[in-house]
Amino acid sequence: MTWGLGGLVGLLRRPASGAVAGQVTQALAGLVLQVAAARFLGAAGLATFALIYGLIVLVTAVASGMVGDSLTVLDRHDRPVRAGLHVWAVLVAVVAGLVGGGLAAVTGVLPAWAAGVLGLAVVAFVLEDTLRRLLMATGRFWSLPAVDLTSLVVALATLVGYAVAGPLTLPHFFVALLAGQTAAGLVAWWRVPLDERARGPWRGADLAAVWAFGVWRAAAQTIRPGLLSGLRFVVVGLAGAAAYGPIEAARVYTAPTLTIVAGLGSYLLPHYVTMSRDSTGPRPVSRALRSADRVALAMAGSVALISLAAVALQPVVEPLLTGGGYDMPVLAVAGWGAYAVAAAVLLPYSGVATVQRQQRRVLAVRLLEFVALGVVVLLVRSVAEGEQWAPLTLAVGPLLAAVAVRQLVLRPLADREDGAHRTGRAPAPV
Repeated sequence: MTWGLGGLVGLLRRPASGAVAGQVTQALAGLVLQVAAARFLGAAGLATFALIYGLIVLVTAVASGMVGDSLTVLDRHDRPVRAGLHVWAVLVAVVAGLVGGGLAAVTGVLPAWAAGVLGLAVVAFVLEDTLRRLLMATGRFWSLPAVDLTSLVVALATLVGYAVAGPLTLPHFFVALLAGQTAAGLVAWWRVPLDERARGPWRGADLAAVWAFGVWRAAAQTIRPGLLSGLRFVVVGLAGAAAYGPIEAARVYTAPTLTIVAGLGSYLLPHYVTMSRDSTGPRPVSRALRSADRVALAMAGSVALISLAAVALQPVVEPLLTGGGYDMPVLAVAGWGAYAVAAAVLLPYSGVATVQRQQRRVLAVRLLEFVALGVVVLLVRSVAEGEQWAPLTLAVGPLLAAVAVRQLVLRPLADREDGAHRTGRAPAPV
């Protein structure tokens, strides 16, 4: 019993466990808002909220790649680089907020006051996510749950306050999002080490260095949320919001699987950075590739089991999510599970390639994933209830991308490294 308790404590102290826990709590905060939207706004309201929320996640992914990945891989203690990170973080957040709020006001999706709230929520979302990435880069993974649970509690308290006064509407959810992300950002700032806080420098910023690395990661980070947003636009545009609502509900239901994948992914990048910097033995790329093979296999198997459990438990959980107002297609639930498995296979190879500064090649490969949207258009137009096949169609892209990154990007690097090791020469630069 003592050994078992000690083993559990040891497991919980691992950074990877903290990364997964942090991703779980972050997803939980967003998931609760989406569940509340599914319950109180109906299928069409859920689709609209999911569309806007998905765009917020897309913008945050840009900032995460541009600033978050850069502060993880680049030397953030170099003053010009550090200043560049500060400037880019604020610039991306403010521009995203202005564009988001402006579009909401011009299109009439939200009233003017709510569009302003949405713009502020986007700024808060981006800055809070940047602080989360800084916590990850400094190894404070177990601070992430406190940040995310703060966001959840404050957002829920805001919604409850509105619900007491009257029916919940779409603008209320964005007020709750703004309140939650602002509170979470303050907690994240408090948990960041004193010498890592973004208090300076601001002058002499090396914007070009951050741009040269971050722009490719920013583009790559937009692929997954971009695909999801594209899927929403396609299905809502061709079949209507009510037809997409059950597909989105299925995604919300299977979200824990992608949450686990994203949690491990948030750990893998700093892990492979540390592995590359601490490498003293020969052939570091080959060792990293073997590690990626093992991680990809283990992650895919674990996520597949969780996805099968989600399909089996659907009849029990579905009424709690939808309130009995509509059904989630089993095909969509299984398709989102397959998508999570494919994403799990891709993550470790993408992480190793990024550390090896091959982010351009990874982006070129992953852009092919958007071909799946064309297939979705054909399915929706030519097959009865073809939108139900959309998640499974998207799953093909990450799986093929994982094979391509391994064989076309990493394998040649490892082979070149092995050849140089046999001849006693340093490998030629890429």
